[in-house]
Amino acid sequence: MINWFVVNSDSIKKIGHDATNDCLYINFDDGGEYTVYTNVSLYAFYHFLLANSVDDYYRQVIKINYSIKQ
Repeated sequence: MINWFVVNSDSIKKIGHDATNDCLYINFDDGGEYTVYTNVSLYAFYHFLLANSVDDYYRQVIKINYSIKQ
């Protein structure tokens, strides 16, 4: 089950995490489908959720350290 959270961001509407599969789900403001990143622990997800800037954390941590699910 994905637990979704609306975030304060210029480019991201909401983020979610599936603890069963360690997947991070990101729904961007562009209106498209969500993007899924693999091997993201619940601990890492909460750091993302609670970051001072979700946009900066996405660019500096998530985007470069985790792989998009194919």
